[in-house]
Amino acid sequence: MLYFFYGTDGAKAREKASALVASLQEKRPEASVFKMGVDDWNAAALGELIVGQGLFHPISLVQISGVFEDEEAKEYVLTHLGELADSPNIFVLVEGAVEIATVRVVTKAAAKAQEFKKTKIEGQKFNVFSLADALGERNKKDLWVLYQRALLEGVAPENINGVLFWKVKDMLTAQYQSRSWSTDELKNLSARFVVLYHDSHRGKHEFPIALERLILSL
Repeated sequence: MLYFFYGTDGAKAREKASALVASLQEKRPEASVFKMGVDDWNAAALGELIVGQGLFHPISLVQISGVFEDEEAKEYVLTHLGELADSPNIFVLVEGAVEIATVRVVTKAAAKAQEFKKTKIEGQKFNVFSLADALGERNKKDLWVLYQRALLEGVAPENINGVLFWKVKDMLTAQYQSRSWSTDELKNLSARFVVLYHDSHRGKHEFPIALERLILSL
């Protein structure tokens, strides 16, 4: 069985996961508990837990936290979702902000999935142009994090796309000297933003997912 807790409020997701494990352990005192994070990730150990049941500990409770930070660990978990869901043991997967496409895949396999979002702080207005700065620096990680925050703040994906497109056009001007992007790369990126906009409005893509994929491809 698989549980999935995730979201921009990673602390609350971890708190919920730990509370669930504690509750399950109280109900099943004979169960053994295992915890695994990105620093002690072990694919072989997880594989054994997926299929294994001990003689004296017939049920295992396994909390997996933050392993999506490691691409190999993330790929392993995603390719074994069916086995995690069907396992006689119980797995609790905890992550911070996760891209939309991955959320959908894991949620489909999980017995329960719950998102935890950070509460918007009144009086603090999000600056959508911070995404343009991250794009200019070619900082994919910051750009993706800011994209998630922009969506949380209610900024329309079309507006985000427009800001990023404007930044690319700005970097293509003679006055702007980019050390992170070549002219050919910027021209290609400009065309991709245009195609994304039109294809999404023609129903070929869901705008927020398509834009997220573009950002992650940079």
